[in-house]
Amino acid sequence: MMTKILLLSLTLFTLSHAQSTQDQDMDGVPDNLDQCINTPFLDEVNDKGCSTNTLIFPHERDNGSLDVSFGYAYSINEEQLDRDSQHSTKFQISYYLNNWSYSLRTGYFNTNDDSGMQDTTLKVKYKFKITKSLKLGLGVGVKLPTYDFTGNNTDYTLYGSIVYYPKSALSIFAGVSHTFIKDDEIITPLQDINTVYAGSGYFFTKNFYANIAYTYAESKFTTNNPAHSIISTVLYKINKKWFTTLSYSHEIEDELSNSASIKFGYSIW
Repeated sequence: MMTKILLLSLTLFTLSHAQSTQDQDMDGVPDNLDQCINTPFLDEVNDKGCSTNTLIFPHERDNGSLDVSFGYAYSINEEQLDRDSQHSTKFQISYYLNNWSYSLRTGYFNTNDDSGMQDTTLKVKYKFKITKSLKLGLGVGVKLPTYDFTGNNTDYTLYGSIVYYPKSALSIFAGVSHTFIKDDEIITPLQDINTVYAGSGYFFTKNFYANIAYTYAESKFTTNNPAHSIISTVLYKINKKWFTTLSYSHEIEDELSNSASIKFGYSIW
């Protein structure tokens, strides 16, 4: 009889303790102490259970930081004779401060019959915080003619983007750009380039992010059809300083055209 009483008492105590330490949002802070009872699952919280750091889309940081990255890309287009495959090495440096971001990107390419520097792009972007969950970005870019070919001149680009966070770990994004082509017309007539993209991304963990997007991109050559592509990108933070990015692009209407790239980056501060 005494044993049954002890077991019943222990059961009641355990249930009572479990109730008092219930944690509905699973942030590690019991509900009876949690002042923010419904924080998103992946948010970092303080001892009161309130968010201190919300996961956001990569490169949407507010604090000043400087990143340097190196990458390799491989693309294939079997319809282009003698240029069906291309190997590229890429370099990028990016600086973020408050709502401003600045980046410089360049690279070196090698094909079956040609090699040399790619064009160098400078980009400046400003981020408007419409609400806590909605951000609008506007930017300008300059493409310097470091690719050595006849008629290559400086081009200019206007950028617009929007990012919405319906939940802490989920992002929905879209954007447009218009490039003013200033190259000389040597053989084929040229035109300005319009690009549109839209997609969604998700933080599976605090260090692992992936997205998928659809992109519509016109060609500067009037004789070429626009490209419709599906692009997927994965970002993984190795530690506080190092990160890596994997990307894959597939043209929907051209089964013979694909590209993939890998990039390693380092946050200097």
